[in-house]
Amino acid sequence: MRMTSFLALVREKKGSIFLFGVFVAALVFFVETAASPRYAVRTDFMVVQLAGSQDYYTLFKSSEYLSKVLSESVYSERFINAVIETGKVGTQGFLPTDKRERLKRWRSMVSIEKNVELGMLSVVVKADTEREAGRVMEALSDVLINRNKEFRGGDEKAVEIRVLSGPIADRNPTPKELLTLSLLGFFAGAFVRAAWISLQAPDRSSGTSFAPR
Repeated sequence: MRMTSFLALVREKKGSIFLFGVFVAALVFFVETAASPRYAVRTDFMVVQLAGSQDYYTLFKSSEYLSKVLSESVYSERFINAVIETGKVGTQGFLPTDKRERLKRWRSMVSIEKNVELGMLSVVVKADTEREAGRVMEALSDVLINRNKEFRGGDEKAVEIRVLSGPIADRNPTPKELLTLSLLGFFAGAFVRAAWISLQAPDRSSGTSFAPR
C-alpha cells in the first residue's frame, strides 16, 4: 500500500483508531492503579569512602565498587533477614516463607537506582499503605547505615552510608507516571489499530488485500 493510500485510509478510519487508542490507554490506567502498590517511599543515600591515606582516584573507584556491591546485596536473603532483625517490620505475613517467592516479592517491593560514579543509591520501597512502606524503608535504612560491613567486608570504619534526602512518601504510581503511561498506551493502541486496518484493507491501486491468509 502506498503512503498516500495509507494516509487516506487513516483519515477515513480516524474515529476507530482514536477509540482503540483510548481503550488501550484506559486499560493501562486501570491495570496500573489496580495492580500496583498504592504508596512509594524514596530515600537517597551516599556511599562515603573515608580518606585515610588513599588518593582521590582510589577513593573514587572504591566508592563506585561499594555502591555496586551494596545495591546487589540489598536483594539477598541475608539482607532481608537483617531487615527483619531490626524489629521495625512485622514478621507475620511480611514476606512469603518460601525462599524463591520471598526473594521475588522483595524485588517487587524494593527498587534501586544507582549512580555508581558518584557513589549514590536511590532506594524506593512500594507497599499498599504508606505506613508499611515507611516501616520497611526505616528498617532498610538502618541496615544500610549500621550494618553495611556485613555485606561489603573490609574495615568497619572505612565506609559510611549517609542519607542525602528522604524518606519521601508519594502515591504510586505518581500522576506524572500515570499520564506518561496512558499516553504511551494511547499511541501504541492507535498505531496497532492503524496497522491492522492497513493490513485488512485492499490496496486501492491494485485491488488486493495485504491481510494474511
